[in-house]
Amino acid sequence: MNERLWKTAAVLTGAGVLILLIFGLRFSLGWLLGCVVSVLLYKRNDSFWSSVLDTGEAGRGTGFLHFLVNYGMMAGALLVSAFFPEYLNIFACAAGMMLIKLTTVADVMIHH
Repeated sequence: MNERLWKTAAVLTGAGVLILLIFGLRFSLGWLLGCVVSVLLYKRNDSFWSSVLDTGEAGRGTGFLHFLVNYGMMAGALLVSAFFPEYLNIFACAAGMMLIKLTTVADVMIHH
C-alpha cells in the first residue's frame, strides 16, 4: 500500500472510532481492535509473500501454516471480543478487520 492508502486507512479508523463513540466505548474499542488486527495481518501477508517471491521457491504447502496463524489471529480477536463484551463489541471488531478492504474501496471511490 502506498502512503495515500495508509492515510485513508488512518482517517477511516479515526472516523470509525468517533462515530462509534455515539453508541458506546465498547463499540469504538471493538472497531479499534479489529483495525489493529487488520493492519497486522496486512503487514504479515506483505512480508511473508514478498519473501516467498524473492526466494522464488514455493511448494504445495508454502502458505498453509501462515494462513493458519492468520486465521488464528482473527479468531483470537473475535474470541477476546466475545469473552469480554463489556469492553469490546464483537461485531465492531469484525467490521474493523475489514479495514484494508474498506480502505481500498474508499480510495477507488474518492480518487477516480
